[in-house]
Amino acid sequence: MTSTDTLLRDLARGIVEAAGLAPSIHNTQPWRWQAADRDLYLFADTSRQLRVADPDGRQLLLSCGAALLHARLAVHAAGLVPDVTLFPAGDDDLGSGPLALIRITGSAPADPRDEALLAAAHHRRTDRRPFASRPLEPEHLRALRLAAEAEDAWLVSVDDTDLRIDTSVLISRADWLENHDPAYRAELESWSRTAPEARDGIPRNVVIGSDQPRQSEFAVRDFNVVGEPGLHLEQTGVERPVVLLVGTDADAPADRLRAGQAMERVLLTATADGIATSPLGQAVDLEVTRELLRHSVGGLGHIQMIIRAGYPLPGAEPLKATPRRPVDDILRFA
Repeated sequence: MTSTDTLLRDLARGIVEAAGLAPSIHNTQPWRWQAADRDLYLFADTSRQLRVADPDGRQLLLSCGAALLHARLAVHAAGLVPDVTLFPAGDDDLGSGPLALIRITGSAPADPRDEALLAAAHHRRTDRRPFASRPLEPEHLRALRLAAEAEDAWLVSVDDTDLRIDTSVLISRADWLENHDPAYRAELESWSRTAPEARDGIPRNVVIGSDQPRQSEFAVRDFNVVGEPGLHLEQTGVERPVVLLVGTDADAPADRLRAGQAMERVLLTATADGIATSPLGQAVDLEVTRELLRHSVGGLGHIQMIIRAGYPLPGAEPLKATPRRPVDDILRFA
């Protein structure tokens, strides 16, 4: 192996390691990569698809899109230029060809903004704890909108009273339907992890429990299906977080990949600005509630993710990172 080959392999490993920090539904990490010279191919790992919560692979594609955004940031941070092609084989079937090709086409100075987002990726956490009650500062909300638009998506803050009611009702309805589905509960339990050496799934140290029903305007997904929760919720009154809708104009598989990149750029931008976030994905999981929510915002696009956002409560301790699969488990060299 030449020194050039070694450098390319080390570069690929660094990029894939950064990509692996991306969030994914139930921390399934449903991606795999293949490196060949200056090309990196992203594939869906359909063995990790949630057949009950995500039957059409929408959330899988959003998760892979988030990983793709991380990989792009890592390439930029290395002073290189990535040329990205979605579904390069022309087939958007999840189980066949690659989802994306990253081809390194040259070099360029690292963009400080991308470096800041990549740094944020290392301490971004999904935070399901209560947030401070104050709204987001206008400049922070504008930055989140611009982050979504940079990835050919859009972001709407749910401020209108009627829209907040509609969104709350639909999330609550979807949450009730999922929690009363034995197959959904069994699937969630299968991705819950109690062993400290787990490399994927939902560890106990991020699961929140309470002695009383949670008082929130928007239902937060309950992951406490096995054992005792790792975090105890201290009730601070009714939670009224900022709620953001991330969407795309169309809804093809490529649009869902773009939505995943947009979602993650929003989450990383929020992290860099000191804003805590967590998904409210229940209403996106189910087609009926997703369509009803789409009509609530005028039917002008497709809502791909709902994000709960806010400033952390004073004194909130940093959350631990969720486990990640080793690079050797997800990267192959051609």
